Amino acid sequence: MGVSSTEKQVASIFRQEVDKQALNQRVMADHLNFSAQNLSHMLNGRRTMGLERVVEIADYLQNPDTDFEIAAAMFYTPKPLNRKRRDAHPLSKMVGQDKEEMERIEVEKKYEIWDLLSIPDEEINHEERGEIKLWLLEVVDEISSEIAVFNSVCDRYNFNSRVIIKEAETRERND
Repeated sequence: MGVSSTEKQVASIFRQEVDKQALNQRVMADHLNFSAQNLSHMLNGRRTMGLERVVEIADYLQNPDTDFEIAAAMFYTPKPLNRKRRDAHPLSKMVGQDKEEMERIEVEKKYEIWDLLSIPDEEINHEERGEIKLWLLEVVDEISSEIAVFNSVCDRYNFNSRVIIKEAETRERND
C-alpha cells in the first residue's frame, strides 16, 4: 500500500520537528518501540504511520504547535494565516482578537465602499489614503482566508475546485 499525500505531509512536519529539536532517532525509536530503520522510513514519508503511530510520535515530541499542524494536515483544515483571525471562538478573546476586530470594524465604518467610490480621488488626503490601503489589505486577508477554506473543503470532499467555480459563475445570482 502506498503512502498517501496526507501521510507524506504529516511525515514532513514530524521530520522538521525532529530536526529542529535535534533528537537522536535511535533513542527515539527505542523509546517508541519502533525499529530505527522503520522510524526513519516513516519520518521520510516512505512508510505509512497510521493514527496510532502519529499519536505516539506527537506525544514523544511534545510540541503543541506541531500537534496543531498535524491535525490541520490530517483533517484538511486550512493553516492559519499570519493575520488577524475573525472567529467567534472563545479563545479569540484571550489572544486579543476582540480588540483587533473592533479596530477593523472602525475602519470599515469609516469607509463604506459605496460611499467611498463616490468620492473623487482628488478629495482624499494622504492620511485617508493610508487608511483606505489598510482597509484594502484587510479585504485581501479576508479573501485569502476564504480561499483557503474553499480549497480545504474541496480537497476534503474530493470536489474539483475549477468545476465548482465554473458552476458558481454560470448559476443565476439573486444577490
